Amino acid sequence: MKLWKKISLICGSVLIVIVTICSAILLGQTQRKILSLTYEQAAEKQKTLAFSFTETANHFYEEDDSEAVAYALLHYCFSRIADSSAVLRVGEETVYSQIGIRPEEYLLPEEFQGQQQYSGKIDGRHILIVGSTENLLGSPDKPCEIYIVEDITPVYENLTKVLWQFILIGAACIMVGLLFIIILVRRSLRPLAMLQASASHIAAGNYHERTKVCSGDEVGMLASDFNRMTEAVEKHINELTDKNKRQELFIGGVTHEFKTPLTALLLNIDTLQNTYMEEEERSLFLEHMERQCKWLERLVQKLLKLITLGQKLDLKRTAVSELLEKVQESVAENLRAREVILEVHCKTEMLTLDADLMQSVLVNLVDNAIKASAKGQTVVLAAYDNVLEVRDQGIGIEQEELAHITEPFYMVDKSRSKKQGGVGLGLALVKEIVKAHGALLEMESSPGIGTTVRIHFTGQ
Repeated sequence: MKLWKKISLICGSVLIVIVTICSAILLGQTQRKILSLTYEQAAEKQKTLAFSFTETANHFYEEDDSEAVAYALLHYCFSRIADSSAVLRVGEETVYSQIGIRPEEYLLPEEFQGQQQYSGKIDGRHILIVGSTENLLGSPDKPCEIYIVEDITPVYENLTKVLWQFILIGAACIMVGLLFIIILVRRSLRPLAMLQASASHIAAGNYHERTKVCSGDEVGMLASDFNRMTEAVEKHINELTDKNKRQELFIGGVTHEFKTPLTALLLNIDTLQNTYMEEEERSLFLEHMERQCKWLERLVQKLLKLITLGQKLDLKRTAVSELLEKVQESVAENLRAREVILEVHCKTEMLTLDADLMQSVLVNLVDNAIKASAKGQTVVLAAYDNVLEVRDQGIGIEQEELAHITEPFYMVDKSRSKKQGGVGLGLALVKEIVKAHGALLEMESSPGIGTTVRIHFTGQ
């Protein structure tokens, strides 16, 4: 059961109990007041009748009147002031009565001590009897019993009508109250519904979702805490995602960077194993292999710090000519295998950079240029005006592809890259390393004309 239904059910139950109790109390008080007023009116009527009758009878009564005359006098005096509800008894005889009820059967004269009342059902009707005993002058041995017999059934019928009115009004109030409770509860819980919807979206992976609850109550504070929690979760997930991407980039990058030097090393090892060389030439081969291995070792450590750990680079002033020579040495075997010519032009003496990482960048760029070039074409590696440039005359790249080629694992020509062993990580590493140097990477390409990549070192 939903929360708004539970709250509405609880509030509705409380409302029903309260309305029922209040209605019962009000109905009980109303019934008591009406009956009490009815009894008081009947008692006052009987008292007034008794007083008027005794005064009138004492005025006209004579001691020498016979019993017949006395009875006639009492009947005459009583009938002049009594109505159809009055009863007069003298001794054992009923002098005046217009009703079929014998009140003396319900109010015993011998138990009279002042005015007495009786209320109950007689022949299916609610009857109220009020009576008292009065002594007339001259006849103390024959007291007069004066009764008022009222049919109060209409009073009870009216009370029944009032009861049904209370029930109908109470039911209407309960229905209206339940309707308002449902509306107000649902309106009050709307922020919680919005919060629940936001939680569902976040659980589905939409970590940018924020709940829009602006109330100043506990729900608003909960929404604010929820948004802060979501921001913390999103930040943590972004950090983990970034860390995971960096780890993938590092692992793939190391694999990619090892490819060209390892190819050269394997060729050198094969040459050493299968070709006779003079000692001096052999030493040169071994020195070259040693330099490549040490460079790979330094490169792995620096890539680990840069990509995985996010540490800043230790940039130093470096001779550009030496950097270009190392790049030329690293790609020499690839150039011979592809029969591509490399031209090196150096018009810049010094740049502030990390030599090992920048060598890796240029090796990547030259290697890509070699792959894009046909046999006999020329690749240019140049340095001028704080710019390092690699230019080829190869197949080129479509303009819509240029915006994506620096993304990890993106390959322009997947079939060609697969044949050449590429995984689309070279330019992604280039972008990261250039960014770490505070430099700008610029790429221009036209299909069938070639590609030019420039690295601008600003502020030097």
